[in-house]
Amino acid sequence: MTPDEINTLRSIGLDLIRSYVATTNETILLTIYGALVLKATFVLLRREMRISSLITLLAILLMFTICLVLWALDLADFIAEGRLANARSFIFPNIAAIDALYSYLSLMGDGIIIWRVWNLKSYYRPWVILIPIALLFGSLIATLMLTYCVGRLGDSIVFGTFEKPAFCRNVQTATYAMALATTATATILIGFTTWNFRNSIRPLLSGHPVIVGETRRRRRSPVENVLLLLIESGILYFLFFAIQVVGVIPRVHNWVSTKPGVSFAFTMFSYASSIIVGIYPTAVVVLAHLQTSVLDDAANTEATSTLRIGGQHTSATSDTWPTIQHATKPENEIELNTGLHSSEHERSQSVKPRDSLNA
Repeated sequence: MTPDEINTLRSIGLDLIRSYVATTNETILLTIYGALVLKATFVLLRREMRISSLITLLAILLMFTICLVLWALDLADFIAEGRLANARSFIFPNIAAIDALYSYLSLMGDGIIIWRVWNLKSYYRPWVILIPIALLFGSLIATLMLTYCVGRLGDSIVFGTFEKPAFCRNVQTATYAMALATTATATILIGFTTWNFRNSIRPLLSGHPVIVGETRRRRRSPVENVLLLLIESGILYFLFFAIQVVGVIPRVHNWVSTKPGVSFAFTMFSYASSIIVGIYPTAVVVLAHLQTSVLDDAANTEATSTLRIGGQHTSATSDTWPTIQHATKPENEIELNTGLHSSEHERSQSVKPRDSLNA
């Protein structure tokens, strides 16, 4: 064999190893994703079926189906990768289909996230939700334009990125950037919700500090823990799209191609990207259910007992403190008054446990 043939065979062997490891990792993540989808399905089916719940369930199942298709295409590419002739006739068109499906997967995921943020509207002015909705509309336009590029110029996709023409490369970058902006906006809104909620319950829980070392800290409520999980996962999802935006920059893309270790890591990341896009919105649905469960438990508890604050028994009915309003209402209409707008009590809103996040 000539040195060129040896180098070619070595390159093919390395590509096969990378594809095998990346596909195996994708399969493991897909299994975890499947378990999460099953949990989300049970969560949505156990509740009273409403149009919003049904649409959310259908979107989650459709996203999982798309991920299964993308996984099958990746597996088919791995099997066909052994022959160069298959690259032109089979692998490259598959990459184009994968890229188009991925853009729609990301679009549906953003829609679910925005819907969940909208269900927190009792914590902030409703018009704020127009910002992520506008970003979602921009993402839809970019996705349709990318679909055109994939249909006409799909063979020019290399390493998951358009190399030419510049228009299609810029459109692909725009799809990542719009998803990045949508995630950032949604995470900021959830963070604002958490901040308001913490301020509203601070007086109620001030009598129950936790001593850590020499400092005294207030114990976090279960609802706070769930909201913080939403923020932390949102930040990770934001970083995920940030990596994609940076990865399509020509200089970065060329630099990655020249570094075997970085190239392998990016290959692993690319194979797992569709699963990550599906996992996060599904996790948001499950976490939303956890928050609602916490609120329901609190409502049931407060309906039969009083709160001990600062060593004294006190009825939780203060206008400025979060209270559970039970009275003669049925269990499914118990309301949690967060006291977030105590300065304008006549316009204050209450959060219905069964209607807050799981609408």
